[in-house]
Amino acid sequence: MSAGAKPSDAAVFDAVAAVLMAAGVGDGQRLCCALSGGVDSVVLLDALAALRERFGFDLSAAHVHHGLNPAADEWRAFCADFCRRLDLPLHVFHVEVARDDPHGLEAAARAARHAALASVDCDWLALGHQRDDQAETVLFRLLRGAGVRGAAAMAAVEPGDGGRAGRLRPLLELGREEIVAHAHARALQWVEDASNASLEFARNDLRHRILPAIEARFPAARVTLARAARHFRDASGLLDELAALDAVSCAGANAGEFRRDALFGLNPARQANLLRWEFSRRGAFAPSQARLNEALRQLRDAARPLRFPLGDYALCYRRGRVWLEKTIP
Repeated sequence: MSAGAKPSDAAVFDAVAAVLMAAGVGDGQRLCCALSGGVDSVVLLDALAALRERFGFDLSAAHVHHGLNPAADEWRAFCADFCRRLDLPLHVFHVEVARDDPHGLEAAARAARHAALASVDCDWLALGHQRDDQAETVLFRLLRGAGVRGAAAMAAVEPGDGGRAGRLRPLLELGREEIVAHAHARALQWVEDASNASLEFARNDLRHRILPAIEARFPAARVTLARAARHFRDASGLLDELAALDAVSCAGANAGEFRRDALFGLNPARQANLLRWEFSRRGAFAPSQARLNEALRQLRDAARPLRFPLGDYALCYRRGRVWLEKTIP
């Protein structure tokens, strides 16, 4: 907690400090905070700035300018001014968002934002997701038929690997009311995105219409959905441990290869779990259950070499060996 903080500030400062300690953030590490200008990211950056001397990390911020909203230039200017007052460097990314993306404008903007933030040269990327975001994510993914890994939603600490910066979500255990109260207590200002109220976007519809209807019957729905995410994450961790054991028992002669006979010696659920784990290990999205089932069916029946496309990777087979191979765009 910073020296000038009021008692009402304690929850946010304590939550942020706890996540920094859990991640082992310390002297000389480079931490970048994604700053949209909204209340969550403003509160997070303010708290990190107050804690940087205590933990010894180098702090910067990153703002993604989508150009989709008429106020986008004003948001960029607000973020630049806020960082000047905190004496922090700000990275600004201008991105082009495909308006005809088959997955929708919301998904396209999210993908462009994630790609821009992933390019920041840092050890940790701090994101302002909070408990309400977690609840919405769990519900959204369950309604889309997500499995255990998808329903686990977001983690407060995600260590980096393969050159990718780790992810920190220090506000994940706090609700919006606590964050807004903290902002008022610290006399912070922020910007409001009017599009967040539009029910045209699926997540906004969940936030403003569906979740309030659920809360009319189950008042603690957001808290319990966030708790469910932790349970799903525990289960996902156990599935990863099982997959790692199966990867050893099915390993082929070369790294990253599996023996087909050993793979099909597992039950179908473990076959699919192993392949999903292998996708995750490579930083790729796992295919749908239907697509994965078809790949396994063709692999089981293959009498000649097979190359079955599954998004960014293809499932390949030759002479008893199975592996994933990067597809060429």
